[in-house]
Amino acid sequence: MIPVSVKINNLSFGYEEKNILHNIDISIAQNEFIGFIGPNGAGKSTLLKLICGLLESEINTVIINGKNIESYTPKGLSKVIGYVPQQVNINFPLTVEEIVAMGRYPYLQGFWNEDERGVEMIEHALQWMNLAALRFRPFNELSGGEQQRAMIAGVLAQEASIFILDEPTSALDLRHQQEIYRILNKLVKEENKTVLIVTHDINLAAQFCQRLIILNQGRIISSGPPKDVLKFPLIQEIYGVKVYIDINPLNGSLYILPYDLA
Repeated sequence: MIPVSVKINNLSFGYEEKNILHNIDISIAQNEFIGFIGPNGAGKSTLLKLICGLLESEINTVIINGKNIESYTPKGLSKVIGYVPQQVNINFPLTVEEIVAMGRYPYLQGFWNEDERGVEMIEHALQWMNLAALRFRPFNELSGGEQQRAMIAGVLAQEASIFILDEPTSALDLRHQQEIYRILNKLVKEENKTVLIVTHDINLAAQFCQRLIILNQGRIISSGPPKDVLKFPLIQEIYGVKVYIDINPLNGSLYILPYDLA
């Protein structure tokens, strides 16, 4: 049996009197690459923040690696889950290496902040993400793709087993979009990571994700392999547009094109 990384039972969430998520049930296995898709306001980013522990719900059971999320200390949870937000604003002249080193915070101990594996894991992350040559570059001088790689490298140095990313390619060009997805796919296959992403790029998600979870109005509408959930009636209904769905002859993945015959 494949170990379960994340299990959610009957999770609901809202702000004041506004309900955002309703009775969410999800089970995510170790080493899965999961894409959360759906229209704006569906509750995708909120759901990931609840899984990260950045938000708390009175009605939920979130189990991370077999333990209720409430039983983790903040540092303990950080050793398991790494989160990359949609936008990162760094107001200090930190270098790439310093950004990656921030991932070691959960492991600092004692008065002198000893971290026996720190140097090794930071170097591993820089090399693995092909950032060694940029280690002394100010983070704010990097391209969008390089900044995303640096943030992912920080999570890798963090030794988290679960990577959670909110729209990691929303501001990137085509080449860097593909690069980030290839990196995430490689993390699953070679580093045994579980990767959860929120994305509006259905075509990239269909190409790389093992499973898609579609949310709409705070509820899970469908979950399964891309070929099973990306169906004409469902996609047209939840997005409110006509679409053309076909198989990419180059790689066998599905692709979706919106169209208007008017």
